[in-house]
This record gives sequence, C-alpha cells and structure tokens, in this order.
Amino acid sequence: MAREKGMGSLQLEKSGRWTMRVGIKGRRYSRSTRTTDREKAEKFLERFLSPLGLGSRRLPLADVWLEYVKSPDRRDLAPSTLNAKRLVWMEFARWMEHHHLEIGNLAEVTHEAIAEYLACIRAEVCASTYNARICVLREIFHVLAARAGLVDDPWEGVRLHADDCHSRRELTLDEIERLMKAATKAGEEWKRLFTIGIYTGLRLGDCCCLAWNSVNLERGVIQLIPTKTRKHAHGQPVTIPIHPQLKAELSTPVPESPSTRLPSPFVNPTLADYYKNSKWRISHGLELIFKAAHIETSVKIEGRRTRTPEATFHSLRHTFVSSAANAGVPLPVVASIVGHSSTAMTRHYYHENEEMLRQAVAAIPSLDDLKGSKSGSKSSNSILQPPRSAQTVEQRLRQLEKLKRKSLISEEEYASTRSRILTEI
Repeated sequence: MAREKGMGSLQLEKSGRWTMRVGIKGRRYSRSTRTTDREKAEKFLERFLSPLGLGSRRLPLADVWLEYVKSPDRRDLAPSTLNAKRLVWMEFARWMEHHHLEIGNLAEVTHEAIAEYLACIRAEVCASTYNARICVLREIFHVLAARAGLVDDPWEGVRLHADDCHSRRELTLDEIERLMKAATKAGEEWKRLFTIGIYTGLRLGDCCCLAWNSVNLERGVIQLIPTKTRKHAHGQPVTIPIHPQLKAELSTPVPESPSTRLPSPFVNPTLADYYKNSKWRISHGLELIFKAAHIETSVKIEGRRTRTPEATFHSLRHTFVSSAANAGVPLPVVASIVGHSSTAMTRHYYHENEEMLRQAVAAIPSLDDLKGSKSGSKSSNSILQPPRSAQTVEQRLRQLEKLKRKSLISEEEYASTRSRILTEI
C-alpha cells in the first residue's frame, strides 16, 4: 500500500511481527502491531493515523452515506427503510457542519460531539425516536469503521433512554359513528376507506391500496401480504374474514377509472392514486374528517415541543384488536388476522374494556359464599372452577389442535394450554 512521506512506515521485526514507526511534530513513535500479516498491520497503522489527520483513509462526512450504501457489510434493507436511515444521517451531518465545522471526517467525530448532538435532539423528540436515531448512527459508524480508520468507538457508553412513547388509543363507539358520518359526507371512497379500516384492522396504506384481486366476496375473505411485512423474508399473507357490513359496502358497483373508463384494480382508485403519488392529500382528508367528527388527533405532552398523535386512522387498528379480544377471540387468532408475528405485539394493541373487567371481578365468589361451601372440598373448588363436561374438554382440545396445525400458536403455548385444560377435568 503506497503512503506519502511522513505518514508512517512499517518495519518487520525478527519475531516476524510488524512494527509501525510514525513521526509527529518532530517526535518519533514506535509501536508493535502484534500481527505477522502485512495487510492487518497496514490497517492498524491507518487506524492510528486517521484521527490525527495523517492517514490515507480519511472519510469525509459528505461521502459517508454513499460509502455506507456501497458497503458489503451493511444489511440488505428495503428502499423505504434505507431512505429513512439516509434522512437520519443527513440530519446528523448537517448538525455537525453547523456546530462543529472543524470536524470534516468520520474518524474526527468525538464522543463529546455525539453527546452534544444527542442532548440537542433529546429535547425535540420522544424516547423511541431518540433511540432509533442512536441505533441508525451507531450502525453506520460500525459498518464504516475500517473504511474510515476508526481507532475507538465514539458511541461506546451511549445509552438508550427508557421508552416513553405515547400509543394510539382505541376509539369509542360514539366516535366511530361520528367518523363514519363525516367520512360519508366527504365522499364514497372515504366512507369505504373507513369501513375497511374498522372491520379489517389493516393499516392506512393497505386500506388505501386494497386491490380487488385480494378480495373474495364469494368465500367472504380478504387475503394479502401487508405492506409493512412484505419487505421481510418472513412476511406471510393474512386472511381476514369479511364482516357483513363490509361485504355490503364492497358489493356496490366498482368505480370506473377516470382515464380509461375501465374498472379500476383498486377498491378505492382515487385514494390509491393519492397514496402513491401525493400522500399529503390523504393526510389532509383524514385531518378534515377527524375535525368534522370533533375528535382531537393529538395531545400536548409535557416536555415535548410538538403535539403527540393520539387518535388517528391507526386507532381503528387498535379498536379492531381490542374489540376482537374483548369479544373472546383468542389473542393468537387476532394476531393471525392483523399480521402480528407474536402475541406480544397484539397485546400492545389490546385495550381492556372496563365493563368486561368489571364483570370478571364480579364473577369472583365472595368470602361468605366460600364459607358456606366448606361442607366439602369439591363444592369449594366448584365455585372457583366450575366443572366441565368431558365433551366440552374434547372440543377445547380439538380447537387447540387446530390452532397448532395452522401455526397460530407456538409449541409452548400449545403445551401449557393443553396442560391447563386437562387439569380442569
């Protein structure tokens, strides 16, 4: 590897190891690279020289993103995810240029500069966004460490903050009725969009771009791979039974495409075009509908500069999950319908209904009832756990086997649930 004069040299020792020799400000430094491999010794020397501005592998901040995209060490990401990371890096690079003009290379970024940047953005974003930016920037530094000649990791010791994210809330029946009235006034496609969201739990993009080839009215199901999971290798299609109310809405005549006068491939052709080409029209339309329904879409949280979303179109997904779970549908089944890879995510969307909780507590026998049933241990147990017939147990076991065959529950969930059912006999 060619190196300009004064940028250090390597010397092979009798032991077979390489030693680097560097002259800095009239003083000479010698240090063993602890390797017999010439290429590794060259990399060691580059990492030593780069922070001093003497190495040949300096990577300007302006070139970092292009180098990251070309790097074979980065993960293969979907275009949307890669673009989101690009925006995070560009924001970080602009901040560095504005506050630390003396830092021009990636290897010159110090731990103190990073701490200053994080302190600045912490006052502007929530903890989840703050943590996401740390993870993106840390990954970029790690992927380009060898290319930029990083000796020390400036992100070492940087901690993530406890997540203080404010989840979307579910909507009440009265709010949904007001939304449907406002959507109906906004137009046929807006009404259909909200009907799809209420009875399928699909995300906004999937509702806007729902295609007719995903809808089977004869079988009464909607089958598609959600856009969010389509980019992953494990993305699986979801099967959503069509609610009678939604079926009535979808059975109306198919709108014609304004340009070709042919049936559109999309259930909502105009909104699908808006979502693909001008999303601001979708955002503006939803804002007007929620405003007409007198529903506040965001709240002011102390410590944050901007308002935080609370009731949005995504709230319909929360409402769908909560309604299904409160109606007695097992969480694994709900997770399968909405496309969650685990029931843990489904629980995040599940909001307990107060009336159901009240009924559950009311079902607990009082102490007087327990005292009156002490004539035998059998009767005492029967109050807490009513006996089930053998036929009911068989039905429950068959249902459990069916869920396992369809991969709706894990082996652990199957074993624990089966054991619990058998103990109730």
